[in-house]
Amino acid sequence: MNVLDNIFRVFMFVLPYAVCFAAYTWVAKRAWKTTNTIARIIALIFVIGGIGFTVYRLTRNIGSIFTNDDFEFVILIVMVFVLFFASVAMAIGEP
Repeated sequence: MNVLDNIFRVFMFVLPYAVCFAAYTWVAKRAWKTTNTIARIIALIFVIGGIGFTVYRLTRNIGSIFTNDDFEFVILIVMVFVLFFASVAMAIGEP
């Protein structure tokens, strides 16, 4: 394996996890500013659950970074659903 192949594998492994953590951080900041306490708690529970799932997948797949060519679509799809429900919870809490 050459250097460019290793860089490609690391980039394709890190990209979906970095996108997920950035999106969860952004939505968590928005959820924290929600005026309704119940909506804030529900949205933050969704965000924390999504972060937990992403960390779980990261720890399970960290050993296969240089042997697996698969792109992690599963965590991106789960992220979209989790952030959708967190956004709905925040929208319901707004006047």
